[in-house]
Parts: sequence; C-alpha cells; structure tokens
Amino acid sequence: MNKPQYTPPTDVKSVLNLLKRPKTAIVTGGMPYANGPLHLGHMAGAIIPPDIMARYMRMLIGKQNVLFVSGNDDHGSTSEASAFKAGIPVREFIDQIHDKQVQTVTRYSISYDIFSGTSQPDCYPTHKEVCQDFMQRLWDNKMLEKKITKQWYDPKISRFLQDRNVTGKCPNPNCANTSAYSDSCEVCGTQYDPSELINPKSSLSDATPELRDTAHLWLDMWKVSDQLTDWIKTKQNKWRKGVFNEVFETVQPAFQFDNTHEPAFKEMRTTLPKHKSRYAPGKKVVVQFENLNDYATGKKALEDKGIACEALDGWAHRSITRDVTWGIPVPEGIDPEMKGKTLYVWPDSLIAPISFTRVALAKQGRDPKEWERFWKDPEARIFQFLGQDNVYFYVLMQGAMWIGVRGSDTQDYTMTDVYSVFHLMVNGEKMSKSTGNYYTGDQLTEEMGYHPDQLRYFLSTLSLAEKQSNFDFETFKERNKFLAGPLNAAIEKPIAAVHSKFGGVVPNGKLLEKAEKETMKIVQMYVKNMEKADHITLLGQIENYARLINSFFVQYKPHDDRHDETERADGLYSCFYILKNLMIMLHPFVPETMDKVRVSLNLPESIFSIDELGQAIPAGHAIGQKGQYFPAVEGSSEE
Repeated sequence: MNKPQYTPPTDVKSVLNLLKRPKTAIVTGGMPYANGPLHLGHMAGAIIPPDIMARYMRMLIGKQNVLFVSGNDDHGSTSEASAFKAGIPVREFIDQIHDKQVQTVTRYSISYDIFSGTSQPDCYPTHKEVCQDFMQRLWDNKMLEKKITKQWYDPKISRFLQDRNVTGKCPNPNCANTSAYSDSCEVCGTQYDPSELINPKSSLSDATPELRDTAHLWLDMWKVSDQLTDWIKTKQNKWRKGVFNEVFETVQPAFQFDNTHEPAFKEMRTTLPKHKSRYAPGKKVVVQFENLNDYATGKKALEDKGIACEALDGWAHRSITRDVTWGIPVPEGIDPEMKGKTLYVWPDSLIAPISFTRVALAKQGRDPKEWERFWKDPEARIFQFLGQDNVYFYVLMQGAMWIGVRGSDTQDYTMTDVYSVFHLMVNGEKMSKSTGNYYTGDQLTEEMGYHPDQLRYFLSTLSLAEKQSNFDFETFKERNKFLAGPLNAAIEKPIAAVHSKFGGVVPNGKLLEKAEKETMKIVQMYVKNMEKADHITLLGQIENYARLINSFFVQYKPHDDRHDETERADGLYSCFYILKNLMIMLHPFVPETMDKVRVSLNLPESIFSIDELGQAIPAGHAIGQKGQYFPAVEGSSEE
C-alpha cells in the first residue's frame, strides 16, 4: 500500500494543521533544594525554560490540558543539615526558604499550577502515599535488593552521615584538597571508597566519624536495561545530542578484561554477537553489546576461553534508601531491617511531580483520578528540564522505576522527555559565593533594577542546551538595548500611527505578500524549535521578523500623509498582522511585556493561542493606547 504523498504547507493554517498535538502535557523542572535563594543557574536551567514550554503547550492544546508542576526538594540530608547548622527546626527552616522562593518565581511570572514541596503539609500525605506505592511495587517486582554496606557514623550526635556531611584529605597523592567529600573530590575529580578518605571529619559536629554497617534497599536497573535501551533508541533524533549519547552509551550492557587477552579476543570476535569494543584506562578492553542476551552469550564465550570478564554494571545498582529521619519512610511490610529508613532524596524527587499533579488537580476542584490522564495516557507528554549532570537520574533511574512498577493491575506510566542544560557561568567564571561571582534572581531585579522580562529574554538567548554559557553583563546590556530600541519601536510605531493618522482603528488594507511569506517561514520555525526547546536561533529569527515592521514604515510610510493612501493602509494593516504574531510568539518568553501589548491592541487573553498565528486583526478593530513596554535603556536606538 502506497503512503499518501506529502504535500508541503502553503500557508500558516496548513502549517498548524500538520502539528502533532498531545492530549495532555506535564511540564516540570529540576526541583530546587529548600536551602537557599534561587540563583541565576536555577532560573536559566530549571525554572524559565520549563515555564516557556508550559506557556507554549497551553497555546497549543489549551490550559485545561497542561499542568506545570514543581516545588522544593525538601527531604534528605541537605535541608536537614542546613537546618541543623542554623540551629532551628527543619520545618521552620524549609518554610522560610520556600516563602522566599515563591516570591522570586512570582516576580519572574513563572506560571506554575503548583509550587509546593515534598514535605509541605498540602503535599506530604499524597506524596507519602505515592512514594510508598512505588517502593512496594518495586519490591514486589523483584527490582529491589537489600544490601549491607559500611557508612560513616557520627558518634557525637548519634547519626549516620551522608556523603557531603563528611570531608577530609583527598586520597589522591597528587591532590592537596583537604575538603574532599566522603567518596569524591571536586578538585581533582577522583572517586574512591569512603574508607580511603584521609582524616575524615563530620561537617555537622567536627567529630571523627566511624564506618559502621547499615542495611539499605538497592534498585537493580540491570534487570530492565533492555527495555531502557529500546526506549532510549526511539529518542535518537528527538533528544538533545548530549542527553542521548550519555544515556545510550551507559545503558548498553558491557564488560571489560585485561588487554593482555586482546589477541585471543580478536581471534574470536567474528563469532560473538554484535558488539563494539574500545580501550579503557588501566590497560583494559571494554566490550559493549546491544542487549542482555547478547552480553551473556559474549561473556560466556570469553570466559570459556579463560578470559576473566568484569561486568561494568556500577551504573545499574543504586541505593534508594538512607539513614535520614527527614523523609518518606519505607513501607513497614518490606523488611524489618528497613525500620527507620527513608527514601533517598533522588527517587523521592523523581516521583514528586506525580504527587504535585494530584495536589494541583485537587486544589483546582477537579476529579482526583484525572492525574492518570496526565501521567498514564499514551498520548500524554511529560517534559522535564534539568541540569546536564542530573541526566542519569532523570533518564536511567526514573526510566527503570517507571518500568519497574508495571503490573497487570495498573496502566503504565508515560515515559518522559528530558531537556538538559549545561552550567551557567557568570563573567566567564563558575558561580561562587566565596569569590562573590554569584547572583540570585532577586539581586538582579531588586538591587540592580532589571525587569524580570529582560532576564527571561537574555537567558533564553544563551546556548546552554549545547554547552556551558556565560552571563556577561555587557552582552546583557546590549540585548536590553535591542529590546528598548528596535523591538519597542516595532510595537510602538503601528500604535502611534493608527491613532495619529487612522482614527485609532485598523485600516481596511490588504496583506502584503512579504508579510505573508515571512510569517509562514517564522511560524514553521517557531513550532519546530519550541517543541525542541531550542530558543537561541529562534529568537534571532523572531528579531528579524520584528524588524519587518520598521522596514514597512520606511517603505510604505503609514505615518506620513504625503504618501499614497492605499500603500499606507496596506503597510499599517500588515504591520498589525506582524505585531499580533510577534506578540503571540514572544508571550512564552516575556509574558508580562506581551500582555501589555495585548492590552494596547485591545485583544482578549484567549488570543495567546497557536491557532491565532496568521490571523489578521480585522479592519475596523479599535486599538488601545500605547503603553510602556520594555524598559528604556541608555544608548538604545530604533535600529
């Protein structure tokens, strides 16, 4: 049977008709700890990009079908230790931080349907229920294993310590760092067994900690690596390259052997299942297979030849419980040794958006069971934004958990789409409180006087999706000059001209061919790039599209009575056509400013819809008065 022939779109409407629209969308971002203010890195990676996506999704499928959920990552040692050092109860400490973060996200027009916290009273009962259901199902499905390991214990305050609560001299003889963490050094990058740390000290009491046995539950992701591989394969040309390459390379089963056996391996490799091999540090050869069955076949073949093979499965075994009192308790029926243990903060935070969804729906007075429409419908989409260093957790750990809780009595959870960003630098250097090269979101608005939309726009023009990017104040100021100059001019000129020369109503003109062609091109790019959350190139093209208004004023002179009246009417009609499209496309990026434009154009809030693109403001429509849009900046000009 022949496939129907593809017909290229000929206008904006046909472009929009080709769009694949999910039934529902959940949007969320990496959750900030409740241990301090939101800084520029938070805003650039896990707060503003998902807000842009949430606003776009509402334009695409309607706000009743979209939920933007997040909150504080309250549980675990970070919040507990910070409160301990501050000398106040954990609940009081977290609430103080949470209230300040709520003020920040409100100031930046972050359109959460809910911003709660995993320990907040409105969320905790639901979150506990969801987390314990996950733990029980993982246990029942043989995805969890109990293991005894050694962990640092502070005898002075009678508690086990998490990795970052123990510091000491790095065991690497070539490193002088005396503040290395329990199992890794951030200075030289060495990872080691906690017992190798030299002169360990508890950061909570300054006592010398002891290594003691403790029992925990470990997630076995190796069991579902084939399912993870099959899912990740489907994302090869959809996810950001860095995300896909990292997880696909990790998840494929592999083993290593000493390179002294390489000649024997080369002789037999044609008889092995499909595989890849590479050299690795320590004079090792790594062999990687596409699935567990091929891996087992290949490993047995080498071992039958007397070649000792070491499984590279460290990524696949992770403890999911901790000796921390501040957290979700392990269900009582799992194992008596788990009494007093709580869920590790990472799986806790991966599950949290489901809990937030249920709470958000309840607060909106909707059917509590509706959460399944968002999380379990095959035509639902889940968008998660996070830092590149957290991809392992959001793809492999979360994916294994979603697969691992499957059962005949429940519908499967929808697998998520992950959007990662690299670290944000400031003035060319890593952000650091100690050196003063560090800015919170509030410092830029409250102390320096910048408008949140200026920050939102500039952060969206950085290439964080591809590489580390720099927040440079000189570049930021230049961007603000563009907003105050050419972009403000594109908004103000048509509004000023319609009141001075056309009685305040859109003239009865016809759409200029160039306006129609350029709109179709920008709309095609817009829907493609917004789906990928690829903003840097898109905004550059939107800026060029905005400049059309200024060029039409030069060519058709709608503000000049001496020019041909028909041309002036056509020019201004087309300028309002472009301005409306521009307002809709920029709304997810600079919502407060574009809402001011909407008021000036005398249009309803429902105008922020993808299906309004390419729809002209009708002749005779009354235009409101010009307002204040982007803040004035010294040195800005219209071009």
